[in-house]
Amino acid sequence: MLVTLLTDIPPGASGMVRSHSGDWPAVWAGRNPGVAGTQHDVEIELGDDVSEIHVYDSDAPKEGIYLKDGQLMVCGTVTTVFDDGIVALDLNPGNLLLEASNPLPTLRAGQVVCATPSEISVLPTGF
Repeated sequence: MLVTLLTDIPPGASGMVRSHSGDWPAVWAGRNPGVAGTQHDVEIELGDDVSEIHVYDSDAPKEGIYLKDGQLMVCGTVTTVFDDGIVALDLNPGNLLLEASNPLPTLRAGQVVCATPSEISVLPTGF
């Protein structure tokens, strides 16, 4: 996923980023400090505490990562459900493997799933 850093972010610290779907806080997992105004292709990792997972068959919220009423939202279309419980989501654009510590509801390809993680880390690729 392509993000633009909106603030300078030291490694391991939180700052604001912008993706196609909006602005949201992220923990910078790069080895070097992130510099405001720069764009990076990043891997997304949700914090261990995913508090809720909602499944939508209709009236789904927009896909992507964004803040809604102060809560982080990660929404995407299910592309693959693996036997080990991991789910591949298309964030349109971008992909995410979702693994919840609690059992996931029964999912199938084509459904829109939204998770509300406590935090999101971004790891720049090729940095």
